[in-house]
Amino acid sequence: MRHDSGPKPLSRSDALRLSSRWEGVVLTLHLLALTLAIGPMAFFAFAVAPALFHVLTRDMAAELTAPILTRACWLAEGSFVVLFLTGWLLASGRDVSRLSRSLLTRAAILGVITSLVVEKLLIPPMEKIRQEAPGLIDNLPASDPSRMLLARYHRLATGFFAADLAVALLVLLVTARLLTRRAAAPLAPSAARPPIPKLLDLSDV
Repeated sequence: MRHDSGPKPLSRSDALRLSSRWEGVVLTLHLLALTLAIGPMAFFAFAVAPALFHVLTRDMAAELTAPILTRACWLAEGSFVVLFLTGWLLASGRDVSRLSRSLLTRAAILGVITSLVVEKLLIPPMEKIRQEAPGLIDNLPASDPSRMLLARYHRLATGFFAADLAVALLVLLVTARLLTRRAAAPLAPSAARPPIPKLLDLSDV
């Protein structure tokens, strides 16, 4: 009786099927991270912050938006870390231009940096200025140093937050371009099969 000496090697079709399966998982994580990087930031920038500053005083609105913005930065940082890993895997798995590969990875790193700047370097000083200000910021004159410094920090936070959102949209555009090029790429021609020999004609035997 003949026994198998070991596991059979994977055929080319099995290897391609396994590779495409893992690529589908990576692509799913990539798109999920993109959704978490763009959705909360866009909702905060265009819905939450304008509504609060329109209804409440600037001091009350800032007191509410500061913790929300901090958590949005946490979510953005985690999403950009995932985008860096998934973008590197997606770009290295197929014929991708050097520019697209560089944009996928470096844009994600830039997104992490901008999120950290807003969370660590801009939100804490703004909160400290409000706590140490002699009264409410709204009641201080426009020439007050505390109010002027707070306005400067607010402009910086708005700029970095907008850059964070722009970086996420850039990753989205590069991802869409990669998927479009992949869908439009022609299928690789299959290897030519050897001709099947004809059966011997044994009718005269």
